[in-house]
Amino acid sequence: MESQIINNVTDWWMFGATIGAGILTALVTIITVFYTNKWTAERYEKDKIYQNQKNNLVIIKPILRFCSFSNIIDEVITYNMRERILVLSSEKDGFDFYDDDDNLYSFNHRFFCIKNEARHQIHSVKIDINSRITTESNATIDVNYSNFIKLLRSNEEIILRAHSTEQRNKLWEELENNRQVELWFSCNINYLTNADEQVCYQYEAKIQNIPGQRTEYGVSNNAKISIIKDEYKILEKVTLNTNEKPSVFRNIQDNILIDRVRYTHKKIGEAQAQGLMSQIMPPFGNKNNQNVASTSDIEKAFKDI
Repeated sequence: MESQIINNVTDWWMFGATIGAGILTALVTIITVFYTNKWTAERYEKDKIYQNQKNNLVIIKPILRFCSFSNIIDEVITYNMRERILVLSSEKDGFDFYDDDDNLYSFNHRFFCIKNEARHQIHSVKIDINSRITTESNATIDVNYSNFIKLLRSNEEIILRAHSTEQRNKLWEELENNRQVELWFSCNINYLTNADEQVCYQYEAKIQNIPGQRTEYGVSNNAKISIIKDEYKILEKVTLNTNEKPSVFRNIQDNILIDRVRYTHKKIGEAQAQGLMSQIMPPFGNKNNQNVASTSDIEKAFKDI
């Protein structure tokens, strides 16, 4: 009798253990499936966000160049560039250097050009400029200003000066007096991609302007340029104020009011004539080259067309 009772208890215990193990296994399976699906969904969303950011990432192309605005307008006409090219300035300087024809065709500037060469647009572009002119006598002129643009589409470009009017005048004054001048230029550019991702681009350069032999029609561009910083990083958190008031700008395309085809043919004809004259009469050809280089081709084109 006692043995039968023990057997019955054992059977019930085995039955209960089997049921309990089955329930526990089912619970573990359900929990495993739930967390696996959750992990898969989270992984999918993260991959989707990453792919979106990767597809819409835009790395701008910066160029530091030295010329007058007439040279830039000449390129716009000759290469038939149709996209916007925005000229920016500080509120203090205004646009006398661009709106005044004498300055437009004769003043040489150190420009910093920012071009969006990607297929995607970028928006909320904030540009912070810091520049310093230092002379041999340790005199310094510091300039700080910011600009904000709502939208920069594909293949569009922003042009800004690496110095103010006061700095430019001081630089040429020192060079004319055979004194060396150093221009330090720093630019921080923050912009948002279509994936609402903020990119911060930092550029810093030191330009040592050295007095050189002056030509009859201008100043030679003698400079030692050292690029100190040229890098970008993606910020984890968006810090740009997208409601900031846009800056005033000038669009170079608004200045192109001439027949591009006639202008281009005229340029080609001038180049062919110069080449022919330089072969026939080298001394005359050299002098002719200097005279043509001294007068803006664009200024003549505006009068002729």
